[in-house]
Amino acid sequence: MANIDTSAVTIGQRLGASVTHIGDAVIDGLPGIIAGLLLLALSWWLSGLVMRGIQRALARTSTEGHVDLLVARSARAATFAVGAIVALGVMGVQVTTLVASLGLASVTIGFALKDVLANSMAGILLLLQRPFTIGNTISVAGFEGVVADIRVRDTMVRCGDGRIVFIPNATVFDSPIVNISANPQRRFQFDLTVTGGTDLHEAERVIARAIALTPGVLAEPAAEAQTTAVGTTRSRITGMGWVDCETCGLGSVQGAALVEARDALVAAGMFSASGDR
Repeated sequence: MANIDTSAVTIGQRLGASVTHIGDAVIDGLPGIIAGLLLLALSWWLSGLVMRGIQRALARTSTEGHVDLLVARSARAATFAVGAIVALGVMGVQVTTLVASLGLASVTIGFALKDVLANSMAGILLLLQRPFTIGNTISVAGFEGVVADIRVRDTMVRCGDGRIVFIPNATVFDSPIVNISANPQRRFQFDLTVTGGTDLHEAERVIARAIALTPGVLAEPAAEAQTTAVGTTRSRITGMGWVDCETCGLGSVQGAALVEARDALVAAGMFSASGDR
């Protein structure tokens, strides 16, 4: 019984000494902890100040608000990261050991989140290279629509039928991108058939003239028509015209031009209804 009591006393003394040592260490390091916390708060405030300052500076010369936000947020993260490292050093943390440990952990996390990281990097590259911007109409990965947002992980596209598609940025970056609205002038075309024995050159002039007189069709580049197939009973002629999509809708002008060209062929006795396409 005496041996048990002696062991218990010894364990109690050791625990008491450990608690006292920890308490002394906390008290000795308290000024550094307080200073580190204050420095951390100062770093957060300063990073926000840097972000707002960069946004205001870029807004004077840039028209790409989402790119400005990316640069400003990156600058804020870098500023806060530097401040956090300094604050940890003031608190007495071995920053070198911590950074080495984080480096090993980041390798493991990187393998686990490689798809997320790939999409994030692709999103940053898309924002910097700007093959398209918010509001552009694009065709990519089998989808066509208006770019509603370019986020870090994906690009949000609003399709013409109302669907909203979230396309991973890595897919967008690796796919051919057609920026439909990069050039506001767009060409439309349609096919009409004429009866056999028709003077094809005259039919081309009739179609081109009808397209040119359609409201919304540009005078330059000029409307034109070309024979694309010749047969004994009917031939096919393709009519083409250009539209400024900033002022007119491509589909509506194309439809109106098709009606005008068809009516002109009917009036000239050239139109072939059986082969119309």
